[in-house]
Amino acid sequence: MSKLREFIKLDGFTVKPYFTLKNLLVYGVMIVFLTIMSADVTAGLGIGMMLATMHTGYPFIVGEKSNMDALYVTLALGQKTIVRGRYIFTLLLNIGFVLAVFAVSMIVMLICAIFGYEFQATVVGGIFLLMPVLCMIMQAVQLPFYFKLGYAKAKYLSIFPFAALMAGYMTFTGFVGRFSRLEDVLGSIFAGRLIYLAIGAAFLAIVYASYRLSLTFYKKREF
Repeated sequence: MSKLREFIKLDGFTVKPYFTLKNLLVYGVMIVFLTIMSADVTAGLGIGMMLATMHTGYPFIVGEKSNMDALYVTLALGQKTIVRGRYIFTLLLNIGFVLAVFAVSMIVMLICAIFGYEFQATVVGGIFLLMPVLCMIMQAVQLPFYFKLGYAKAKYLSIFPFAALMAGYMTFTGFVGRFSRLEDVLGSIFAGRLIYLAIGAAFLAIVYASYRLSLTFYKKREF
């Protein structure tokens, strides 16, 4: 357990240089702009999840440049520890971005309310859950590619699942937006607890399958 914890911290250190003040300000401006323009907390969430997905590959980038995998062998870190730690780090990264985006959006809405700006925010629980889940599923598809081929070789292949998922999501939401009755049906579905249990079960199954596949691929690599 201690090795797993230290590996997660190590991943955190590899990503930390990318969180410069300049980058954080740019991210914050994008989230604020989208939140104000749409008056919707979920608007900035798309930016947050996109950034989380982008940062997921950074430990692999640093690992390849610095030959970190050979160091992991020297430190006697088991392959299972490395793969498991990378998945846990990815989860923590997603949670961090979601909380940060939500906090920024709520602060924007509070400031707008203080200055009397009519800010009719809408928070759709189903969408707020669905968007992070879809992005994390996409990450679960990408990670086995990274573990098998490395980031340099897999970065182009990993774009296709992301593009397909985003295109499907946009098509679906656009289709739903044209039919008010269908929106009501989806609203009633997300109002029940069973759908959340089903989504959670499917999500865990996909992530577990991704983890097992990544572990299999990583064990076959030589460093």
